[in-house]
Amino acid sequence: MSAGRELKGAGHSQILSRWLWTGIDLIFPPSCAGCGKPSIRWCCDCESKIIAINGPTCYICGLPRTKPGFCQRCSANRPAFAKLRSWAVYSDPIRKALLRLKYSNDVGLGEIFASKLLDLFPGLGWNVDLVVPVPLGRFRQRQRGYNQSDLIARIFAASIGILYDPKVLSRNRETRSQVELELDEREVNVKGAFTAMSDRIRDKKILVIDDIATTGATLSACSEALLAAGAAEILAITVARAL
Repeated sequence: MSAGRELKGAGHSQILSRWLWTGIDLIFPPSCAGCGKPSIRWCCDCESKIIAINGPTCYICGLPRTKPGFCQRCSANRPAFAKLRSWAVYSDPIRKALLRLKYSNDVGLGEIFASKLLDLFPGLGWNVDLVVPVPLGRFRQRQRGYNQSDLIARIFAASIGILYDPKVLSRNRETRSQVELELDEREVNVKGAFTAMSDRIRDKKILVIDDIATTGATLSACSEALLAAGAAEILAITVARAL
């Protein structure tokens, strides 16, 4: 399937998703993913508690800083992506909501978090040719039935009018969950774990989307694969950033 068809399909998916969730919510009213308040998927009270990342950050990885510059980690070991930015700090209630999206099948949250990235993206001034999600391994994809990053990235790309192709990047082996690993272990765990299709990304500026960035090791490994396959530049954006 061509990237153009992927985009067209993503647009249709967005419209169908909104109709579907409107109907489902009328029959089975949701509860807020952050606090459990009934009849709403994400409430204003939880939105007001979000710690948005809008101050000085590391020029590369987007880690909040007291003043603009390079963080110690990027100065010592620059990641493969050119820039990473995130909407909010990974703390409650956003932590609860993202865990619910990831592990509790509340896929309707994908559209809510896509809207947050749509608010963030224009102010970055980035020009990209293609959007891709961080892929899951086959085992986790079968286990969950969906990829939470794909849910967010698909709606984001369709809404902003950028080509979307979730098939150009894939995991070539299963990896351990990054949650249980230290920094050095995270980098080793995902090193060489991704493969990209060169005929669909050559000379393109690519935006990689994920739900959470902690050390940036996974995004950097994805970027290495994309650059090795001929991509011109890799930019990354996530809903949340762990500090």
